[in-house]
Amino acid sequence: MIVLDSNQLRFVLPHSPALRLFSAVAERAGHTFATTDTVIREVVRQRREELEGALAAFVKSKREVNRLLSPGKRMSAVNFPDRLRALKIKEAIAEFEDDVRDTFQVLATAPEDAVVALEMEADQRPPCNNGTRARDAVIWLTAARACRSPESDASSRPLPVIFVYQDKDFRGPGKAAGLAPELVNEDTEAGRLLVLPTVLAAMDALGYPQKFADAEEITAGEGFQQALLDAVIRSTPFPSRQLAQIEEGDVTVRFNGDGKARQCLGDGTKLTSIAGTWSVRVVTERPPRRPDGQGRGYRGFPMAVEGAALMVEDRGLPTAIDFVPQSVHLPWA
Repeated sequence: MIVLDSNQLRFVLPHSPALRLFSAVAERAGHTFATTDTVIREVVRQRREELEGALAAFVKSKREVNRLLSPGKRMSAVNFPDRLRALKIKEAIAEFEDDVRDTFQVLATAPEDAVVALEMEADQRPPCNNGTRARDAVIWLTAARACRSPESDASSRPLPVIFVYQDKDFRGPGKAAGLAPELVNEDTEAGRLLVLPTVLAAMDALGYPQKFADAEEITAGEGFQQALLDAVIRSTPFPSRQLAQIEEGDVTVRFNGDGKARQCLGDGTKLTSIAGTWSVRVVTERPPRRPDGQGRGYRGFPMAVEGAALMVEDRGLPTAIDFVPQSVHLPWA
């Protein structure tokens, strides 16, 4: 069984090319896909927020287009009632949740694990190092509980539970550290529970071949930097600010590990995984020009964003770039 945390589940959502390749690899190894009831709630909430934001931006942009067009050239009415908009969102989210539940086995949280998760948060034990994140603890405990009823392969040999996450709070001290010592248990030591950071790492553990790619060349692309900026905007504690753009030269990167991108190819799909720390100067506003007419540049502040990206290409065409930040460091934090 492969249990996915929310930050990796979003890479392989239903009907995606990434899921098509990942599921083919997992099926050959005898594994099924699973997630937890807590993760389901989180990804459904994220999809609802993304849909609400996209729909609001869509309505606003069409309204602005009509303002700029002459009366005879304007587009059809876009100010449909809030009730109709809410109904569309409700229907879309219900369909999305049904698709996720049909694709992944949903592991229910045991009440006793919920209590232990709160104790871990109170004691500030990993992954609750800062006295928060009981949500992560309960997902971890639910995945670990699945080891008690393991799946078997075609030869009736028990298969390990593979928990796929990308969260620094599960790691021990140091950039290259593995699982936090406090989370090591009999199942992890015996190989019954494998804890892996990415979808591609899970594919590698199942014996699917990987190759390396030039991470610098990939992350220098405009599409990647825009995906990074979008992730920063979603993660910033100032959602009301207009984060305008990334100026050339404002993005630098320090790659994690060996500094290489990992790629898996198959069935017309290419998955590229990159992990690193990106330094981003976020632009918040343009100050008024000086009396002599000269511009004063942009006001902004630097942020260090540690995270992982997955780029998906289907039949040679890029279909998605998704960046999931594990931590966002502000200069005053």
